[in-house]
Amino acid sequence: MQEFEELKHIWQQSTPVPLSSHLPDTGKASAQTKIKIQNQYRYGAICLLVTAILIASMAIWGNFNFKYWYTYAAMGLICAICLAQAAIKFYTFRKIKQIDQTAPPKQHLSQWEAYYAYRHRLLKWNKPLYFILLNMALGLYFLEVLGNASTQFQLISCTVYTCWMLFAYFFMGKRVIKRENQRIQSIIAELRHLTAQLAE
Repeated sequence: MQEFEELKHIWQQSTPVPLSSHLPDTGKASAQTKIKIQNQYRYGAICLLVTAILIASMAIWGNFNFKYWYTYAAMGLICAICLAQAAIKFYTFRKIKQIDQTAPPKQHLSQWEAYYAYRHRLLKWNKPLYFILLNMALGLYFLEVLGNASTQFQLISCTVYTCWMLFAYFFMGKRVIKRENQRIQSIIAELRHLTAQLAE
């Protein structure tokens, strides 16, 4: 309680004061959440970038000797999708990085709310678009790759692929989104509570 009163006094001062050594639990929890989400987007962007480079290298130097142009076009489309998603993840990473957990609670709260709203808008269009485009590209690629395989192998491959994609989209993807939502909503709720206390 004494620590809270000291922090309240600092926030109410007109001259900014370094708060790094006086962060309350909310500030620390916010910092931890921020780091976790930052890492998630940073490593996601790096993985997508590496994937795009590997696929492009395979298309150029892989000597696959595909007969049809659309197979190479599919590989190019997959690279473009990976690069676009990497750019989005990197942009999102920068937005999270800009959140200042040492700012006064009201300002800190508005930063997290702005990020949450941005994320909601992004997921609304990017998630289904990414799923559709990636599957179109992979479907185009499999036309030639599986074209000469037996019917039985084609059926097994298509079934396994479809099941995996549906599992990734409807279970794994939603689970990751739900976990991140819970983290952000928890921080927002705590900051709203703290802001209300300071306003009293």
